Amino acid sequence: MLNSLNARPLKATISRQSFLFCGMVLLVVFFGACKRSVFTDNIKEGVIQYDVVYTNNSPRNFPMQLLPKTMELRFNEHFVSYNIEDRVGLFSICNINDLSNRSHTTIIKVFDKKYAYKGERNEAPLFFSNSLYTITPTSDTSRLIGVLCQKANINIARPTKNFDVLYYTNIGVQNPNANTPYEKIDGLLLDFIVQLKSLDMRLVAKNIEEQSIPDSEFIVADSYKFITKSKMEEIITTLLP
Repeated sequence: MLNSLNARPLKATISRQSFLFCGMVLLVVFFGACKRSVFTDNIKEGVIQYDVVYTNNSPRNFPMQLLPKTMELRFNEHFVSYNIEDRVGLFSICNINDLSNRSHTTIIKVFDKKYAYKGERNEAPLFFSNSLYTITPTSDTSRLIGVLCQKANINIARPTKNFDVLYYTNIGVQNPNANTPYEKIDGLLLDFIVQLKSLDMRLVAKNIEEQSIPDSEFIVADSYKFITKSKMEEIITTLLP
């Protein structure tokens, strides 16, 4: 009987200890996860993964399911690169934007063929159209991938389009959109639209990770053959709908 009476408070004590232990474990996991967050304010270099959504159909009845569904943006204080590739790995297109001298290089790989085009200073990358973008900042904000983004309204005259973009300003990179139609937006674009030939691609960030990106990653390999702008545009037009 005595053992039975003593067992109850002991059991209750163990239960309370288990509860406290579990609570401490949860707190450690929570704060540990926060500490390991892949995104920090004043980020200066890293990688952003985007989902690609096509807002128009191919005028050539191209099978849209074969088009790229993701894009990767890599950046540091001197360079920004945009890279997309098709679903089956037959081709990839990458634009490297040099923020220091306001120039860009487009590289493309088709099977085992590799080509590159070096743009002129202040020339818009082939990733973007030459249309004039009228950018109107707003006071609206929205959260995306856990961060508070600013919103701006974009108007394009030819062809007429109007849409909103989201961007994050608390970064350590100056003018990351230099030499693009979004140059007046001083922040990382996390939800925006790119016109690649006849395609309108909406890019929505799904993940961002702060990591060291050396300048050497933005150097064009010797295996790429430099060609003219018209030849590069011809190749892109052939590949895309």
